[in-house]
Amino acid sequence: MFQVLRRLLGYARPHVGVLVAAFLCMALLGLGTGAYAYLMGPALRFLLSGGENGFGGAQPVPWLSSVSRETALWGFPVVMLIVGAIKGVGYLGQFYFMGLFAQKTVADLRRALFIRLTSLSPAQLGRERTGDLLSRFTSDVQAVEAAAMYTVGSYLRDSLQIVVLAGVALSLSPLLGGLMLCVLPLAALPASRLTRKALKGTREGQVQLGHIAGQLQEGLGGMRTIQAFNGQAAELERFSSHAREHEEALVRAAWARGGVPGVMEVLAAAALAGALAYAAATHAMEPESLLSFLTAVVLVYQPVKDLGRVTQFAMQAGAAGERLFSLLDQRHPVEDAPGAASAPALERELRLEDVVFSYGERRALDGLTLSLPVGQVVALVGPSGGGKSTLTQLLLRFERPGSGRFLLDGVDADRYTAASVRAKFALVTQEPLLFSGSVLENLRMARPDASREDVEAAARVAHADGFIRALPEGYDTRVGERGAKLSGGQRQRLCIARAVLSRAPVLVLDEATSSLDPESEREVQAALAQVLPGRTAVVIAHRLSTVVDADRICVVEAGKIVEQGRHEELLARGGRYSALWSLQSGAERGAA
Repeated sequence: MFQVLRRLLGYARPHVGVLVAAFLCMALLGLGTGAYAYLMGPALRFLLSGGENGFGGAQPVPWLSSVSRETALWGFPVVMLIVGAIKGVGYLGQFYFMGLFAQKTVADLRRALFIRLTSLSPAQLGRERTGDLLSRFTSDVQAVEAAAMYTVGSYLRDSLQIVVLAGVALSLSPLLGGLMLCVLPLAALPASRLTRKALKGTREGQVQLGHIAGQLQEGLGGMRTIQAFNGQAAELERFSSHAREHEEALVRAAWARGGVPGVMEVLAAAALAGALAYAAATHAMEPESLLSFLTAVVLVYQPVKDLGRVTQFAMQAGAAGERLFSLLDQRHPVEDAPGAASAPALERELRLEDVVFSYGERRALDGLTLSLPVGQVVALVGPSGGGKSTLTQLLLRFERPGSGRFLLDGVDADRYTAASVRAKFALVTQEPLLFSGSVLENLRMARPDASREDVEAAARVAHADGFIRALPEGYDTRVGERGAKLSGGQRQRLCIARAVLSRAPVLVLDEATSSLDPESEREVQAALAQVLPGRTAVVIAHRLSTVVDADRICVVEAGKIVEQGRHEELLARGGRYSALWSLQSGAERGAA
């Protein structure tokens, strides 16, 4: 845990100046607390005795011998008010600066998390549950924020107060002060064991909270399916199981955390009782010194207990940090080599050469070679699981081949930055993904500096301008979450317009029409007929009728290209493509 906390403190290093300002305010607070303890005995002694001998004949306080009773009657309250004002300024300053410190630290952490998330490959993100990722952004980051706000501040403030109050106690009675301080290490062993148990429970609780968030996200996304199959009871049982484990883990952690201040309370009472018994038996201290000493003892154990209490925030931050760093430590499969250059304009072809790629034990591509000449439309067809979509993962540099090469005009793509290679492609997937902004904002995502005229021109090419202008606010209409206010065909045409607007030289269509109804498919096909001629394009298709005009059709099966050529050539060969064509044609006639 301590290594994780040290890493978290690394995000605080740029804001050490704010922490220093908070520490100065804490110093005022600590000195004010020490002044309270030191003045308590003399003030009470002088006010009760008027500076004369009293309290069993003890000598008056030397530095008060020249102060009159009348002066003391208003002087001590004024001094106490001044000390209280100093403490108030210290409290206000330390909370403000610690709050500023916590927010700046957490802002840097959130930014690092967001950068890491957006830099991971789709396959890496696919292995994580969306709800669990959201839980790390919310509850885990909040745990770090609480630790930065309360734990760091408490460790500095309370440690400073302990030092000041211990100094007051030692100055009044070195013997009793030393005995009081010796009690503190006695709490270390039980507190350490309880802390480890609390950390284990806290870690388990954070994991279960991630499971709860993951199930909630899945449930909200699949509510129609859950209700259609009357699966509410099963989902409730699964949720209840996670909630029960989360509750049990946090209860165990709370029990262990509660034991730490309990131990400190017992030891504090023992130290106080011992000091009283010793002072009563030996008469070794003046009454006012004994009162100040006991005040220091009582006050010193409060910050000690506070340190034990706020340790829970450190433990929660440690457990949360482990989950955060498990994400931050991931690296994209395709990282830029040192000295990688920006990819130049594409002039001749893209080429995958003898490529092998596996998902774990399953081989997706097995020595595949594919050429994509500039200006040609190449279609990839074949059964599901044959490796078609994996090819797009390699082209877009989401994954790196296990062996083989990816070449741009004969130059290995590893010599170029992944971002510059990826900029050569515009992707349109089976699921048209839009964001909750306006139509204009969604289209400009491809090119933020595009003018309104450029956006409208791209929409016209994609056969989208007509329906956009018919929307209530035209291009400024908000499309809803994931484009919920539009039909599937409209969403897909916006995605095609976005790809056109990007001006990327290569267009990748991954099953772009497979999930559409016949009418929407015709609309999208009309848009593609306008977009594809003269472009370099990779078209992955399930329906063979959508790629009959491609310059070359490649049949991909078991990670290999088993057949390639134009539509008419492949039909004439009577091979695998011809069999697939006959199968689909027969199915379509049967459906008709």
